[in-house]
Amino acid sequence: MNTSATGGYVLPDGGAVPNDQELEDVFQAFIKGVTGMSGKMVRPRFQEKPPPVPAIGVDWVAFGIKSQRSDDGPYFDQHDENASSIRHETIELILSFYGNNGQRFAKLFTDGTAIPQNIDQLKPHKIKFIGVSDVLTAPDLINEQYVHRFDVNATFRRKTERTYPIKTLKTYQIKINDN
Repeated sequence: MNTSATGGYVLPDGGAVPNDQELEDVFQAFIKGVTGMSGKMVRPRFQEKPPPVPAIGVDWVAFGIKSQRSDDGPYFDQHDENASSIRHETIELILSFYGNNGQRFAKLFTDGTAIPQNIDQLKPHKIKFIGVSDVLTAPDLINEQYVHRFDVNATFRRKTERTYPIKTLKTYQIKINDN
């Protein structure tokens, strides 16, 4: 692995932040906890091998990370042997609630995000809840039949930190030539 002393590209050697499946797992647990829905009915929107769509009328939610937007630039905190890159990013989550009680579960989510104890469950992941949109009625046409669907967007912020092997200049010598 390169360091600032070897030249070339420098990759982080620590401070991994949850992304991909790990980040989806955080949000799945949060949605399940806030709504009280069964874990198998809180489904990531985009799956490699999606399970069969539940029967019409069955309550479930599809969620997905719509966007991740980082702040303008990282803050670098230099230590003896490493530098930490610290950023904050905004995460937009889209949730689509289906079923005969889809609207009720959408409202449970929006109301549940106002409870500090619920939001506290995100603190270990350095995620902070920012806000939630209105519940939008958006019926879906599936197999030539309209089904109930209620969409909600939620906004979160999180701190990301990565450690890079960037060496500091502790001491230096200057040789002056008297010629």
